[in-house]
Amino acid sequence: MGRRRLGLGEWGTFTFTPQVRGEDNKWHRAPEGTKPEQWEARATVRDRDGVRREAYRTAARKAAAERLLTDHLRERTAPAPADALVTQTTLVKDAAILWRERLPESHLSAGTQKTYRSVVNHHVIGTAGAPAPLANLTVQQVTAGGVERFLSTVARESGPQAARTTRTALRAVMDLAVKYDALTHNPVRQAGPISTPRKPERAETDRDTERAFTREERDAVVAFADADPKARNRDLGDLLAFLAGTGARIGEACGLRWSALDLADGFARLGPTVIRETGKGLRIQGDGKSKSATRTVKLPAWLVSRLLERQVSAIPNEWDVVFTSPRGQLRDPSNTTNDVTELLAAAGFPWARSHTFRKTAATLLDGSGLLTDRGVANQLGHKRASMTKDRYMSRHTVPEVAAEVL
Repeated sequence: MGRRRLGLGEWGTFTFTPQVRGEDNKWHRAPEGTKPEQWEARATVRDRDGVRREAYRTAARKAAAERLLTDHLRERTAPAPADALVTQTTLVKDAAILWRERLPESHLSAGTQKTYRSVVNHHVIGTAGAPAPLANLTVQQVTAGGVERFLSTVARESGPQAARTTRTALRAVMDLAVKYDALTHNPVRQAGPISTPRKPERAETDRDTERAFTREERDAVVAFADADPKARNRDLGDLLAFLAGTGARIGEACGLRWSALDLADGFARLGPTVIRETGKGLRIQGDGKSKSATRTVKLPAWLVSRLLERQVSAIPNEWDVVFTSPRGQLRDPSNTTNDVTELLAAAGFPWARSHTFRKTAATLLDGSGLLTDRGVANQLGHKRASMTKDRYMSRHTVPEVAAEVL
């Protein structure tokens, strides 16, 4: 019966050779009865490309040589082909640069690509004078424990959200190393949860991402925007009403076209978003932030009334957008967010931001008991609610009952 064929990544029996250094300054098998100066442990391994190769390690003691060879074989990958763009000796920063350059080829929105470029540049690559903590390690030197410590530092210095985004980007960078067979596994995927420091007591002016408006507070903010001179000059009243009545992202509100509205039946098609591209300025990105972001929502009757009034006095613009800037141009979501933050502080809600309207919509819909989790997710353009609901309920279903709640 023939010998069992080694499986991919498996190795055979170890052989051990006692060695001494000869007059030629090379290592030779130690003569019988001679005390060895080192031990060589050797084994045949079938690499993951199917080729059998010899692997060996040496140490002063036999047990140490065995341990070194075992560790090497456990971490071993097939020798990289000549055209591999990432190998075991590729630095993390170089792998990150390669991944960053491929971002335009991904399905990610321009805004998401911009976010990932920023965190990769700052937290994964760094600068020549101040490289990021993992930047000058080879991809093979990155460990799950090292990733945990690194992300905990990012969370402590830049906040939990920055750490989460950095983790996602770093995981994708290391996935690239796995793709090129430089690694057998991704250490970022094996790292534990991010350790974050305990939050200090929140000041009244600090942003509170966990808090939503009550319905009365939400309506009070919209009423304040309608009455406040500065808010009126910035044309924020109808915009905030739209955020309140739909739970839309602010970029989606800025990119809303009249042609996407059916005010007769009270529907709005959401998804297109205003983004700013470096060197190109503002433009409308035709598709949503994700596939699930493109959706149709039913508008509350009170919001339809406001939009009908706005339509009567609307001045046509080349983009057909509903909410232009005060000068008739595309609204910059970033500048608009700052304007809304200023308005909210003036209205007595310094803890709130434009995204609070989105959280409020989700809270009101969830609290109503009239919509399923999937229905709430559909309204907000979220991808996940639960696996079962995701599979058996259409992500693009129009949750008309949402209009009654909002």
